[in-house]
Amino acid sequence: MNIFLLVFPWAALGIALAVAAAGAATGKNVFKKQGVAWVLTIVMVCVSIGVGYAKAPVNNPAPVPDAPQPPPSGSSTSYVWDNARVLSDQEVRVLDQRNDRLWDRYSASIGVVTCNYGGDDLYDYALQCAEDMGLGGYDFTVVLDIQGDNYYLLQGNDIRRDFTDNDCSNYAYEYMEYEFAHGFYGEALLNLTEALEVWYGNYYG
Repeated sequence: MNIFLLVFPWAALGIALAVAAAGAATGKNVFKKQGVAWVLTIVMVCVSIGVGYAKAPVNNPAPVPDAPQPPPSGSSTSYVWDNARVLSDQEVRVLDQRNDRLWDRYSASIGVVTCNYGGDDLYDYALQCAEDMGLGGYDFTVVLDIQGDNYYLLQGNDIRRDFTDNDCSNYAYEYMEYEFAHGFYGEALLNLTEALEVWYGNYYG
């Protein structure tokens, strides 16, 4: 706001009061003169405007919310994507901890995805998830399709010779089928990833 609009009305009011005081001192009623009356009218209008501006709320811009910050340097990335919201916080925490151990010991990870995909090409879906997660040739990806009542275990290309497609099917069935069929999805994933952690230990000796 222009500071002139705040200062001028109060200065004009001071002038008007000074004129009135001068008239009182001389014994004359200066307000009966037409010119003085017009001047004082203008002064009072300016005073009213100034008072209005002084009382008006200040139009400050709304504060800009803080921009999202990147994760701290060195923090681990979670490879557990519970899109179907079927895992507890504790189950996600254990899966993350298992991945932290696998990475520290073997530079490997197990991507875990729960979804409501419902499609027939779950292999392609698992492959896309592995790519989106940035998983490599020594990693695994397990997908639980809750809506489609199906699951899939996918191995990376660099371990495909030592952990075959049949191994993927057998491990997934052995360690997940019962729990998955009964709706214990977290337990199914914990069982499978624990078995895969043991396999990594034997593989790397």
